[in-house]
Amino acid sequence: MSSSCVVVGAGICGLTAAILLSRKYDRVTLIEQSDHCGGLLQSVRDEQGNEYDQGTHIPEKTGVKVIDDILFGDQEYIDSHWQKISALRTGNYFNGQWDFNTQTIDARKLPLNLYHQGIGELMTCDSDSTSDNIKEYLEQTLGPVFFNQLALPVIKKLYGNDVEPINLTRQTGVNYFGAGRIIAFSSELTHVLKKHPSFDAKLGFHQQAEYEDQLLKMGVEPTEYLYPSEGRSVQSWVDDLLQRAIKAGVRIITSENINSIKHSNGKIASVNLSASGEELPCDLLFWSAPPVFALKAAGLEVQSDNVEFRTANILHFNLDKAALNTTCQYLWNWDEVSPIFRITLYQNLRTNGAYQVTAEYLSNRENAACYTLEQGLADLKKMNLLSSDTQMLSGFQQVIHNTFPVPTFDFKRSTERNFNTLNNAFHNIIISGRFSGSCWLQSDVLKKMYRDIEAID
Repeated sequence: MSSSCVVVGAGICGLTAAILLSRKYDRVTLIEQSDHCGGLLQSVRDEQGNEYDQGTHIPEKTGVKVIDDILFGDQEYIDSHWQKISALRTGNYFNGQWDFNTQTIDARKLPLNLYHQGIGELMTCDSDSTSDNIKEYLEQTLGPVFFNQLALPVIKKLYGNDVEPINLTRQTGVNYFGAGRIIAFSSELTHVLKKHPSFDAKLGFHQQAEYEDQLLKMGVEPTEYLYPSEGRSVQSWVDDLLQRAIKAGVRIITSENINSIKHSNGKIASVNLSASGEELPCDLLFWSAPPVFALKAAGLEVQSDNVEFRTANILHFNLDKAALNTTCQYLWNWDEVSPIFRITLYQNLRTNGAYQVTAEYLSNRENAACYTLEQGLADLKKMNLLSSDTQMLSGFQQVIHNTFPVPTFDFKRSTERNFNTLNNAFHNIIISGRFSGSCWLQSDVLKKMYRDIEAID
């Protein structure tokens, strides 16, 4: 008797899962609501045909050979189609100054009186905080001055000026973006203090190479990053992965949604498609979309709290001159000089010689696209990342709604409840790791996905 599997969501995780599941099931169907595969991982073009990645996406190997072979091909294919990046180079802009060695904010850039006051508070915070909101957690680990002067501007830049930090969970993107750690002392003193667990958790290294050396001493293999070679964009990665899925016999259906899920006695029997009305038998449902949509399709209870999402605004520039930094692939702006928070320098990433830059900022839906390409270009010059006479030859502005959740306690509660409700309702469903709340980084999501699929009887 033949077996059938349905995969919902054709991002990198969904595509990879579909290929893996094609080795276990006779029929695998991949459903994607958009007209293209790849999710947020894709490339766009301006009117002159210049190509830009949608956001900052630099693939990395997972260390699991089965997954990496699917993602990147065998070694011969990697050698001919991918350029290897031994380490990602990053930097940050804060208080009118660049640091091209780390994304971690340097407290020593503060006015001397604030710095001295902040250091006094920091040194008394010698134990971990048990608070579950980001405001109290950072005040109890960094001290009130460094929270207000260093972390709070990052919180406002990411989640909006109206957000109340005390309503944000401790597990926020603030830590991911680096504001949970700071630089506060000389490199020598930092090394000494980091021997204490509480200081190790909140002090960053001055150089990225120092962090990489620590990982080696801990026995952690360095991450191998890859980027499409021959001047190709990250879109070519999605295209290659899609072709591998088709070659594996996966049926791809785009511009389609799940209208209903038929089930009984804790088992999903089939899914019904919205546009075509087609009913697909389903021995396993792999769900890599938000659980709330599956709950609605199955007629199950949905936890609905006041959840807010930020809008991603992406500015793409094609320039007549190179950026003044020639080493970093991406940069972070933690200064209030501009709403931009992340910058990609393609000249330090691609091999095609084009002078292209992508800058991203977040806003609420109402203020999307209020900040123009011209303003972004002026701010990049003001930050001394571009020379004052740099001209924009062409550009493209994107607005993508509902991409960046504000990590309030309401969001955390509804996410956990919806995941648990869906996960406990059926014994033949796998929910992608990102929506379980247990992992966020792409590599971790892919490894969890692999473990879940391998666990199938």
